[in-house]
Amino acid sequence: MIGIVLAAHGPLPGAFLESTSMVLGDLPQVESISLMPGDSLEGLVDRLQAAVNEVNTGDGVLILLDMFGGTPANAAAFLTQQTNDLCAVTGVNLPMLLEIFMARMSTDRLESLAEMAFSAGQAGIVDIGEAFKKFRQVKIDQESTSELEG
Repeated sequence: MIGIVLAAHGPLPGAFLESTSMVLGDLPQVESISLMPGDSLEGLVDRLQAAVNEVNTGDGVLILLDMFGGTPANAAAFLTQQTNDLCAVTGVNLPMLLEIFMARMSTDRLESLAEMAFSAGQAGIVDIGEAFKKFRQVKIDQESTSELEG
């Protein structure tokens, strides 16, 4: 199974894992790394490498990060240049996590899982006002069609 490491600023990675496990239950082969005030990039690289080693059972590791350009992403970028079986995706959100934890049960292709993370993360960002406008319009269109048929 592909290992997963969450790395982000502050307590965010742990909170994401707690929320994900509320929905999906036990989450095997996962680690979280938090960047806290005063942490160095070098120290974070070492902790991230240790987490990757902990969850890698041979199928590779996907690192999910809070934001591009931040210290956790910079540490992950460094590691991806040193390791072949490692991918990293920024912009982690709960829909991404739910999709990835379910999808990794049926794939052992790291690159595919990284692509799924990217797509699920984007799809999870929704303007609720616009979504309801579209829903209402579909409902109006369905009612109009029913009246014409009836």
